[in-house]
Amino acid sequence: MIKPRIRFLPEDKIEAIHTASLKVLENTGIKVESKQALDTLKEAGAKVDYVKHHVTIPRNLVEEALNMAPKAIKYAARNPKNDFMLDKRESHFCADGGSPFTLDWENSKNRYSTAADIARSSVIADYLDHVHIVSMESALDMPEPMQGIIGMYTRMSNTEKHFTAGALTARQAQYEIEIAAGIVGSTDELRKRPIFSTAICPISPLSYTNGRTDAALEYSKAGIPVIIWSMPMLGETSPATLAGAMVIDNAESLGYLVILQFANPGAPVVYSADVGTVDFKTGAGIHSPEAYLMSMGLAQLSQYYGLPTQVEASCSASKIPDVQDGYEKAILLITYMLMDTPPDIILGLGALEDSRMGSAEAMVIDNEIIDYALGYARGLEVNDNTLALDVIHKVGPGGTFLGEKHTLQHFRERWAPKIGNMDSFETWEQKGSRRLDEVAHEKIKEILATHKPAPIPQDAQKEISKILKRAERELLN
Repeated sequence: MIKPRIRFLPEDKIEAIHTASLKVLENTGIKVESKQALDTLKEAGAKVDYVKHHVTIPRNLVEEALNMAPKAIKYAARNPKNDFMLDKRESHFCADGGSPFTLDWENSKNRYSTAADIARSSVIADYLDHVHIVSMESALDMPEPMQGIIGMYTRMSNTEKHFTAGALTARQAQYEIEIAAGIVGSTDELRKRPIFSTAICPISPLSYTNGRTDAALEYSKAGIPVIIWSMPMLGETSPATLAGAMVIDNAESLGYLVILQFANPGAPVVYSADVGTVDFKTGAGIHSPEAYLMSMGLAQLSQYYGLPTQVEASCSASKIPDVQDGYEKAILLITYMLMDTPPDIILGLGALEDSRMGSAEAMVIDNEIIDYALGYARGLEVNDNTLALDVIHKVGPGGTFLGEKHTLQHFRERWAPKIGNMDSFETWEQKGSRRLDEVAHEKIKEILATHKPAPIPQDAQKEISKILKRAERELLN
């Protein structure tokens, strides 16, 4: 199969960004609030100032951390048929990313997301064939100390696929690990089959908070994949030049890599390539072509390190599932999927308003965009059979290929939409002249009425209920 492929940065430019990042860690350093992380870095050989929470990291520690980090990671699921590997062979797709807002699918109003939204969206994501990781919305109707735990439990209850979780403290992370271990049988089994993953975000520029860092250390100790998700903003929390912003992003990611690897050698880590741009008139974060140029370059850098890679691509600045939403996502998805080595994870299905809002309709439409993009990226075969000289000679000038055996053997290879419309205008009118978002809305109704993910076994459910009650008593006090 001949596949179309693109490569962006030449290797000498990748190495220049890498070298600049090492200089930042060695000379400028990072701010680390976590005592546990500071102790880890001190023991590893970094220069640590406990009073100022300041650390400089010599390049040899970065190189050791890169050598310790696994180059392939298993993403397991509640149903083993949905397990997969991050091994640079193909891209896997993640629904949304935990948006704080949702576009209510029943009345099209933008509002804070709830646990009920997570449940509905997880069922839809569980149904869609191109969703591999479920991470829709946040449980903002719950007390803050329980939001991550309830969100994780709700996703897990409504999908048989891999899902995400998040915590603001080590104790919250411990409860989530305990709940997941209750599903797979034990903490040892969870280490072998991590059914969920999480993300840790530095505070740009070059700062690492206490609670989130301690939570990341708990996850990595348990064998849970941790996505290092640096998100500097061009000209605000990073230099205004694209290359300078990439240096900040990469230095922050490498700093966390050192912490996690020296604390728990071989801990599964995913490198996230995601730099933001801003509207300098308002200071608000926006998605722009420059943002994705930087992310594409960082994805190449991650592949240069050999690390599993995540990018944010299936998302849009649009506020509704409209033409802008479609063209932004299509351009980005196809571009990333044509990379020389496609990213392991592409994030953002169903994301609107620069990933601040999730939409069930958008997720259904995005699933179709991915299906189209996969057909494009698949490439084509050139061999004796596909050149088809025999059938061309048989049919000859003025004939038709419709009834030929060769056509019957190959016509199913052509792409066909699941919700898109390829009818004539007249036929489309006769069928009700429905827009794509209206078709997606009807599809949501169908999914929620008919698709039922397997429930959590009763004995595990009883144990998890006890864990949740224990978490409420401790964390809400």
